[in-house]
Amino acid sequence: MTALTPSLAIVAARLPSPPTSAELLDAEVSGDTPDWRGIAVPEHVLARFARRSDAAPLAARPIAGGQIHLLARCPGFGAVLLDAWDSTRQRWRGWLVTPDTAYADACGLVVEQRDAPADPRAGLVLCDMPVILAVTDLGACLGVFSQERLQAARWLEAQGRANAATAAPGVIARVALPGDDYALTGTPLSSELGKDGRVAYRQLLRQGLQQLQIAAADALAPVAKPVQAANASRWLKLVTAVAASVMVVQSAWLFLPKEGAVVGNVEFRNGGSGVETGVRTRVLFRADATEAELRTWLQRERLEIVAGPDTLGAFTLLSRERQKVLPPPGPGNPLAVINP
Repeated sequence: MTALTPSLAIVAARLPSPPTSAELLDAEVSGDTPDWRGIAVPEHVLARFARRSDAAPLAARPIAGGQIHLLARCPGFGAVLLDAWDSTRQRWRGWLVTPDTAYADACGLVVEQRDAPADPRAGLVLCDMPVILAVTDLGACLGVFSQERLQAARWLEAQGRANAATAAPGVIARVALPGDDYALTGTPLSSELGKDGRVAYRQLLRQGLQQLQIAAADALAPVAKPVQAANASRWLKLVTAVAASVMVVQSAWLFLPKEGAVVGNVEFRNGGSGVETGVRTRVLFRADATEAELRTWLQRERLEIVAGPDTLGAFTLLSRERQKVLPPPGPGNPLAVINP
């Protein structure tokens, strides 16, 4: 218990309501309050302030897979690492994220320096606690994982429990992943009741999720299937090609600039290949997106499809507008994932 920081009492204070199992905290609240006036700010605390400042520009980033977002209804409780958009439920699937790296178990992924910039409130991904959330449940973005790191979280969800190491609360270990990659994680939970504070820690987190009415996701649920089905179908390739052609024709007389002109941060060239360059965004569309929905949305957002589908089934969209930001996936648009 002494190796685990912060204390369970501090963790319980983050919950929207007091925990139901208050006896878990009895040993955590004794002792005198220290006098902090003569104590200097530790270096590791100053480093956390610097990390939070570095990650601040990510806060308003459009929602996409691989991002870590605060829980909008209770930002102090935790965050979520987004895995993939479930077009059937119209929800995001992901894993609960907390700042408490010392509480990592064999299914916990510790956020590292290679994940920078990342807000210190995103310290530990609990890969054994998958959740499903609506877009409205998501707050500010705290960090962005690469596809390799996202795959590490999926691997820990599926394989973390197979770790046969000795339980050692507070110990962070390095585990080899398929290929040449690795992950920093914890040791398995102890089976001895009352000997491992990480067990009570997870009980508190589950109570918090219940209080916030955030549902647990099905363990090891296939998350990529809806996205692949959306973009691998023949009709979608045809529809997007038609939609792109429509946008090109409609925009020709509206936006056609002179040769070599620059509009916003988009440059138009009529010489050579005649290729248009500008603000490009790679996306995946929902499986249930209709031809009419795609065409209407592309026209409304003034977007053109200029490439795709690639091997993942993603398309590249072009915008002429300066600093174009796509709306997040959700009601009103056919997007499934931005920047997959």
